[in-house]
Amino acid sequence: MADIATELLQPPEHIPAGFASLSQGVFHASTILFPDVASFLTRQEQAGVGYSYGQNGTPTHYALMEKLAQLEGGGHAVLVPSGLAAITLVSSCVLSHGDHVLLPAAVYGPTVDVTRELFGKWGVRCSTYPNDAGVGIAQFFEPRTRLVWVESPASNSLEMQDVPAIAAAARAHGALVAMDNTWATPLGFRPLDHGVDFSIQALTKYVGGHSDLLMGSVAVRDADRYRQLRDTAELLGYYVSPDECFLALRGLPTLALRLERHYASALKLAQALEGHPALASLHYPPLPSDPGHALWQRDFKLGSGLLSFTLRKRELAAVEKFVAALRYFRLGNSWGAVHSLVAVSPLRAPQQGWLVRLHVGLEDADDLMNDVLQALAGLTQ
Repeated sequence: MADIATELLQPPEHIPAGFASLSQGVFHASTILFPDVASFLTRQEQAGVGYSYGQNGTPTHYALMEKLAQLEGGGHAVLVPSGLAAITLVSSCVLSHGDHVLLPAAVYGPTVDVTRELFGKWGVRCSTYPNDAGVGIAQFFEPRTRLVWVESPASNSLEMQDVPAIAAAARAHGALVAMDNTWATPLGFRPLDHGVDFSIQALTKYVGGHSDLLMGSVAVRDADRYRQLRDTAELLGYYVSPDECFLALRGLPTLALRLERHYASALKLAQALEGHPALASLHYPPLPSDPGHALWQRDFKLGSGLLSFTLRKRELAAVEKFVAALRYFRLGNSWGAVHSLVAVSPLRAPQQGWLVRLHVGLEDADDLMNDVLQALAGLTQ
């Protein structure tokens, strides 16, 4: 009989079989055990398909990757620590010294920063194209254009893009297309069904849904591309914890219900804001009066809880007064979770005014609408 100190270090042998639960178990592990030397020596071949080391995946990780692949309409999903990490992973996988990247003029700010500052110092060039280029994007291609980014609707300003037309033009040129699809999620729009090669989500937003998770994902249908993403993610040290995978798995079963509520409440608010005397512009593609509505109606199945507008009064003091008068919209730099949020950003030049972005949460729609209207009333008195 071994000493008790030795026995306490051995795995238990008599856990009852037959346990089943609706909740995915959380497996914490750094070290993975192997039955023999041969399997130990070939452990790296298991990365992405089995178990090699804790950072390369536990059953909790694989459960989330499988559900995300289903959500994206089939294929494979890779997990990374954030939405920005997903963007960086795709560029790292595709781009080499001397390559050229196209970015829409209105795009998530950090996408521009990481492309110019990080990949720029490694000899990658980038330029912008108009969000409404559509098939006309072909005129912006260069001989070394390898990657085209799309974001529809665009961050903050919510311009729509003709994603299928851009994807077709890129394919004809031999370039790949990556789309940040966080606004709609694959419930509203499935990029891989429309010719996009890399579908990106910041799982921090709608999938997590509760402001307690940081994670991103990249989905692809090509098996070789999936392996390249996995290998590149490992070189970059991009790993996520099983606890955060559990939080994402917890959010997925209610994603459809939450998104429908976000969308219905945001549309009601947008309709109430149309023509408001305090507003200079209103941005929400599901609204028939929005310039991008036709594209949204053609390609999208569901809306989102994110909308934005500008005030007629361009001074920062007017924005500050509006935000201070809000009761249910809290000032915070994120969106997609159950709570309503407001964020403020300057337009291309501060003298042009400020953009106000609202994330419409799951509070009562009338309470949220009345909250915004009473805050705007203070600007028209």
